[in-house]
Amino acid sequence: MPSKQQRRNGHAFHPIMRKGGVHEKSKGAKRAAAKRQTDRKVREWLGRSSLFIPNLKIMIFL
Repeated sequence: MPSKQQRRNGHAFHPIMRKGGVHEKSKGAKRAAAKRQTDRKVREWLGRSSLFIPNLKIMIFL
């Protein structure tokens, strides 16, 4: 005779619990990080010139 199946934890498979698991950065956070990295590279590329524009945005039109 097969043994009786053990009762499952109702909280473990609750729909709201699907949000758990590995935490990942949001799309907005990833975009902001990419923007900061680009700005950092632009500042590095420009170097410490006498002409300093803090919010310089370089746009390339192809």
